[in-house]
Amino acid sequence: MFRSTVRDVGCQWILPLALWWPLLLGSAWPQTVVGFTGLRSAVPLLCTENHQAARTRVRGTGVIADSGGTLLTAAHVIQEARSDCTLSVMIPDDEWSRFRQLHAFLIRDCRLHLPLDLAVCRIRPAENSRAWGYVRPARIRARVAVPGEAVWITAFTGWGLAPLTRSGHIMGRQIYQRRDGCYCDFATDITAAEGMSGSPVISMQGEVIGVLTLAGREKFRGVSFGASFEEAADFLKAEGVSTTPDFQGANVLPPGRP
Repeated sequence: MFRSTVRDVGCQWILPLALWWPLLLGSAWPQTVVGFTGLRSAVPLLCTENHQAARTRVRGTGVIADSGGTLLTAAHVIQEARSDCTLSVMIPDDEWSRFRQLHAFLIRDCRLHLPLDLAVCRIRPAENSRAWGYVRPARIRARVAVPGEAVWITAFTGWGLAPLTRSGHIMGRQIYQRRDGCYCDFATDITAAEGMSGSPVISMQGEVIGVLTLAGREKFRGVSFGASFEEAADFLKAEGVSTTPDFQGANVLPPGRP
């Protein structure tokens, strides 16, 4: 009942200078190996406007879930792009601070879970070869987001293709209420900005446990909300996304994988 199909979309091959200048500032990856694979699973979703004076800008962030081209992101990013732009994904051949070539991928066949603001899409290369380059598929974990747990997010904001990485913590579940317009089942103390919708939330074990969906406002300023893969486990399974299940009765952080 939550399904919706998005048609194949194209991409803009020449990107405006505004998307490139942040790369001159250098890589934004944190100086840690914790969650490195998870950090490398994030990709920018580029919006090319559907009119003559078309601009290309970052509309959101997605996470590559497997080597077959499964993309997870926020459902509202896909919905909002339908009317005014086409979405594509760019993957570099090296680190974002020193890549020589970007590989374009087309977004296709998206399935939306609107209550959780989660989308599962398939991407395919616009070129003859499938080149993942620097990106590594994430380890998807369907487990509890534990209050106080340290997490990372990596995102591509509206300013360009330089990835932004931030750290924070999962907040208590009682600080908010789910209501119309708030697609969330956990909160973090990470401040969100434009382009961060769909950003992977990464545990200290390097596993992606959810995605950001909403930036807090007013009394929730400085807070970001997200959808956990624990809540979306049935939806992800139905769409063929492989996840590692939670430990039964877990009230503390599960151990990292060897």
